[in-house]
Amino acid sequence: MITAPSPAVTLRAGCKVNLYLRITGVRPDGYHELDTLFLPLPEPHDLLHVAPHAGEGICFTCTEPDVAPARNTVVAAYEGFAMATGFRPGLGVHLEKRIPHGAGLGGGSADAAALLRHLAALCLKQAPDMVPTPETLRTIAAKVGADVPFFLMDGPARATGIGDELTPVPHGELAGLGLAGMHLVLACPPLRVSTPWAYRAWDAANPACAHDAPEAGRCAKSLRPCLTSESLEDRNPLSRSPWLTNSFEPVVFQTHGTLRRTKEFLLRRGACAALMSGSGASLFALFRKHGTARDVAEALRNDNIAAFLHAL
Repeated sequence: MITAPSPAVTLRAGCKVNLYLRITGVRPDGYHELDTLFLPLPEPHDLLHVAPHAGEGICFTCTEPDVAPARNTVVAAYEGFAMATGFRPGLGVHLEKRIPHGAGLGGGSADAAALLRHLAALCLKQAPDMVPTPETLRTIAAKVGADVPFFLMDGPARATGIGDELTPVPHGELAGLGLAGMHLVLACPPLRVSTPWAYRAWDAANPACAHDAPEAGRCAKSLRPCLTSESLEDRNPLSRSPWLTNSFEPVVFQTHGTLRRTKEFLLRRGACAALMSGSGASLFALFRKHGTARDVAEALRNDNIAAFLHAL
């Protein structure tokens, strides 16, 4: 039996970057197979203000007018949880959107995962006989979106398959990639890139890969890191590491020259490496010195590009 409603809470949902992203194949059903490494970041973040609401169901609002009240990941997460468990508390959820749309940062997925965690905790208090197992919660998350299960985890993870096969990555392995002690600058230019469009553009640019799954695997193996120009290639081995690859960069940069120029700027200003996250439009750069990273972040902000500094 459901007890008295819990007090209002504010949930914080961080974001992620893809330290590398390779499209390794295309399945007969059209889904793309990936090999990517997710790194969670605390900034930028969204806030979900959750309060008890009369009756059952969810009442959703958002600071962004183009987030549909009935068709978004937060509502999908609530409905998926309710359908799988039977637990349907009355909740009012107001999403304060701070993670930019179309940035390749997984904001919508992070929001869904934050609400799923909250629902699981609420269910444990109010209806313990309905609490889903961790595996069931991951299944609910996967039905909401491919990246949602990652945000139920507490650290970096490698994703394969269509992004749904997750393997935790110990921080020691990240250090082995040369990331220990690095400073990451996340740049979020004020534009959006549609992920479905990016996949279609990649298919058009790689016709053999898009229509022949075995050939797709061979195409993926031949991918090289996307350098903005030979004259800007950093001579440090980190920038030439084969894992610093994003399959979307060639097609996205061809259409969005601003992103290519932003990457070139980051390399010119001393980044050991720079790469687009997901299908864009955000990019990240790695720096050895905190002072250099701080100055670059400030320069980006002065150019109307949101920037966030992280120590790895």
